[in-house]
Amino acid sequence: MKIKDKKTALASFEESAVKHADATGQGDYKTANKCYANIVKAINFLKEQGEVAALIDCLCHSSAGVRNWAATYLLPVKEKEAIKVLEEIVRKKDIHSLSAETTLSEWRKGNLKL
Repeated sequence: MKIKDKKTALASFEESAVKHADATGQGDYKTANKCYANIVKAINFLKEQGEVAALIDCLCHSSAGVRNWAATYLLPVKEKEAIKVLEEIVRKKDIHSLSAETTLSEWRKGNLKL
């Protein structure tokens, strides 16, 4: 998908994050890797446009994968909201909780470069 505007970037991010979460849950690393590449492409577009904060609506998404990715990339611009969502994901104790826990830990140590 060619990203030409914020709306397209957000749609690509959401779709790729949902598919990434599904693929991760199924152990399908090839699909997960392709989806991750699309997530990064969408994020890079949003960064170039100064629109990363537009991910804020994704923090309420039904998919934990979408919430996890959105919260991760929102840490530098909406830290309080992002941390709250990541902490909620950690408490669920599912496949996404370790990722969210690691993200929070590395963010708090200052090791996460987004």
